[in-house]
Amino acid sequence: MIVLQHRFSDGRGAAWFAYHVRRMEPVIQYASTRDGVNIAFSTFGEGPPVVILPVLPLSHLQLEWQMPGMREFMEAFARDRQLIRFDARGLGLSDREPSDRSLDAHLLDMEAVLDKLRLEQVALFAASYSGPMGIRFAARNPNRVTHLILWCTHAYHGDVVARLPQQLNQQRQAVNQLAGIDRDLYIRTYLHRAVGWTEGDTANRFVEVAKQSIDPDQFFENLGNHAAFDARADLADVACPTLVLHRPAFVGSNVDVAKQLTGAIHDARLLLMEGDSVAPFIGDSARVLEAAIAFLDEGAPSHRANHDSTMRTIVFTDLETHSEVFRRIGDVRGREVLREHERTVRDALRQFGGEEVKSYGDGFLASFHSTQEALGCAIQVQRQTATAEPIHGERPRVRVGINAGEPIAEGDDLYGDSVTIAAELAGRANGGEILCSSVVRELAAGKGFQFRPRGEETIHGAEGGDGAVRVYELEWRDAEAH
Repeated sequence: MIVLQHRFSDGRGAAWFAYHVRRMEPVIQYASTRDGVNIAFSTFGEGPPVVILPVLPLSHLQLEWQMPGMREFMEAFARDRQLIRFDARGLGLSDREPSDRSLDAHLLDMEAVLDKLRLEQVALFAASYSGPMGIRFAARNPNRVTHLILWCTHAYHGDVVARLPQQLNQQRQAVNQLAGIDRDLYIRTYLHRAVGWTEGDTANRFVEVAKQSIDPDQFFENLGNHAAFDARADLADVACPTLVLHRPAFVGSNVDVAKQLTGAIHDARLLLMEGDSVAPFIGDSARVLEAAIAFLDEGAPSHRANHDSTMRTIVFTDLETHSEVFRRIGDVRGREVLREHERTVRDALRQFGGEEVKSYGDGFLASFHSTQEALGCAIQVQRQTATAEPIHGERPRVRVGINAGEPIAEGDDLYGDSVTIAAELAGRANGGEILCSSVVRELAAGKGFQFRPRGEETIHGAEGGDGAVRVYELEWRDAEAH
């Protein structure tokens, strides 16, 4: 069996996954709330759904996805799950001027997104000022929320302020006073303090996200609105299992508030974490992820069926510089370019008897029964792409990596070194090239394909670590039709 692949491996599929997601922009969709507000949302991955609520007081789907660290944190959730994110009303790509910004109105945003996706049950991850949103939604929708994770948050921010030591409270007041003097300096100081004084680059990225999330002149007032959210009366009605994750060293919250949350929610537990940043991907993020994912897996039926490995040929395809194309011609026209690529690949799959397993916008995972058919399909994709008329002045170029082996098959996914190597080969190809491992060349011997040696490449994941892979370029331009 052969596979046109778009997936990454971190031992189980993450090298491919990390590489591919790095190159993808979130596909933005919209849901309309009952009070007429358009809410931007995006989804990624497959499996049990988990909603990561907006990290108020800022929210911008595209810019947050581009942040190193934050993106990888979300990728880890999406590896075996469907990740749902949305911009809160008044922020980011959602409508900026809603008339109602109350806590109940923010719940309408969540409701609209979940209804649009037709999701009956989800898990929630709520951080910072979004905590009251997660608490109230879980309390009012007990049959819709399976798990609730609360990260460095509260039911009412006034409880945090009331417990701050005098010095920290004076610092908070001094920072807030900057809002009346210099809004830019206020935003920078506020976010550097919350993210961590030692995290200069990351804090600066948060500053830019904040400035794009909302008019800087409205940031202070909107933060005050979020601070007024009060879900204390909802705590006793939260029926789902709840994990309270807290960093005692974080200056924007208080460990006593975390203990209070844990005590007020019936089925809740508290786990204290190291670090002083509000961002869960800063510091010991591996432990945060381990705790969160283990909690989400508790009591859930396995959604991955194990199957015996079989010999397959893995083909990883990638549209070169598609992000730059989107920036040049815009999202709508850029999406038309991607749709044409999808049509080309699916036509080739039908022609060569391929079965599409997954589509990731700018690439596919499909299965074939022979190496010859897989190579023929890859050649057809390159030929059709190269000879097609430009779309909005753009002529996309496809990079292809092909490997063969015995990947681990779990459910509808494939993992393991054979997948990782195919992904790495695609990443090292230029647009219009098909790079193959020596295994593929040997399997195709005598079938009329021509290969040109490209030397050895050291690839992470080969032979269970960093190993040398002999690489060949498939010469497809003058190849006979197969």
